[in-house]
Amino acid sequence: MKQTGPQAKAWPPGVRRRVRQAIYDFHVRAFGEEMARVNCLPLTERRRYVADMVDHAVRKGVKFAKPALGVTP
Repeated sequence: MKQTGPQAKAWPPGVRRRVRQAIYDFHVRAFGEEMARVNCLPLTERRRYVADMVDHAVRKGVKFAKPALGVTP
C-alpha cells in the first residue's frame, strides 16, 4: 500500500472526547438512550448484550418464526 503523505498524528484527548460526545449525542437522538449506550460498548460486550436481549425475549415468549422486515407497521 502506498503512503500518500506524512502520517497523521493522533488527535489530542480533548478533541477525541468532543468527537465521541458528538457521536454519542447523535445516537441518543437517533436511537434513544439505551441503544446509544449499547452502540458505544466494545464489540464483544455489545454482542453479549444483544444475545442476552434475545434470550430474554425467548423466555418471555417472543416467536422468531417471521423474518424481520425492518419496518414496524
